[in-house]
Amino acid sequence: AIFACINTLLFFQFRKPIPSPNTDQVKRILVIKLFGRGSILLMTPMFRSLKNIYPHTEITLLTFQENVSFCDYIEGVDHVLTLRRRSSFIDFVIDVFRNLLPLWRNRPDIVIDGEFFSNFTSLFSLFVFSPVKVGFYMRFLSQRNHFTHKVPINPHHHIMYAFDSLAVALGASYRAFDSSSLFLKTPDEDIFVDVVRKLNLREDSKIIVVNANASELCLMRRWPKNHFIELISELAKRHPDYYYVFVGSQVEQAYVGTIVQQIDLPNVHDSSGQLDINEYLSILRNSQLIITNDSLPVHVASAYNKDVVVFWGPESPNFYGPLSKHNLSFFSNIPCSPCLLVFDNKGEIDCKDNICLKQVTPEFALKRIEGKFFR
Repeated sequence: AIFACINTLLFFQFRKPIPSPNTDQVKRILVIKLFGRGSILLMTPMFRSLKNIYPHTEITLLTFQENVSFCDYIEGVDHVLTLRRRSSFIDFVIDVFRNLLPLWRNRPDIVIDGEFFSNFTSLFSLFVFSPVKVGFYMRFLSQRNHFTHKVPINPHHHIMYAFDSLAVALGASYRAFDSSSLFLKTPDEDIFVDVVRKLNLREDSKIIVVNANASELCLMRRWPKNHFIELISELAKRHPDYYYVFVGSQVEQAYVGTIVQQIDLPNVHDSSGQLDINEYLSILRNSQLIITNDSLPVHVASAYNKDVVVFWGPESPNFYGPLSKHNLSFFSNIPCSPCLLVFDNKGEIDCKDNICLKQVTPEFALKRIEGKFFR
């Protein structure tokens, strides 16, 4: 409420549109994207568009500290500023000013708010005091009135077009996107050799990566645990020449562990909590197939053009779907789905029973997966 009031009071100060700056004038651009490593990856075409229209600029990304190691693989970002996500209010305020002070000393020519209708990032972009401010906008959201370049979101196209629209507002041109539009650096091959040894796999392993998780932003995106158990058990028995490697963070280790324990087959392995970001990207890059919920592996698969199976429900594949040439999305498209909407800043949903995912049965998924990838 405080953020909204401040923005409303400053409404009239920013009513006049400001033209985009000349190409040679732009030396520094700040992009704000706190949530979602997958979303940061999906912004890479926008980074390239910005570099095309402002070839002498350096792009700084403000994000949560947990995303820093992943950002090392993102092309187009020159510097990274961080905020600690899980900190006390006082520490968070200190973090904010720790980032604002260098931005005031070397003020960006342009600030781009890549969050969807976040009060905090809207206010942060305001107090950077850059002459040009770009962000997503809806007429009934007063806290966005200070943007000099207001960008509406079109939910009928892939999210990459929404992100790229932020650069189009500054003079870039729209273009068609596919998996080659994403820019994710490739881990060294030696890293994959180390992963194979760490997980006690054969050197000539054929790997299917399984991600049964979804980030804490919305755990309702998880396909049911028992469904994963049944599906992977059948695949592992029918196609024993593959290793089925479950992935996950340390936080997700207990959840993943219960799944692998119940499958209890020699070619099913649990790597959750064991891989750093370099190893994680390496095993995805070297896999034959990725089976995942709506989460980061979807977009990594797109960047590396890997075969991928994705289970959708609260979110829509039309907006966030994979761009790989060979992909298979399961989406029931029932009346209440999708319910995780960017127009509500992906706010907490009231659903306690994700029937949109539950009704995608393991038998149906197995038949479709085998028909597409095991012929």
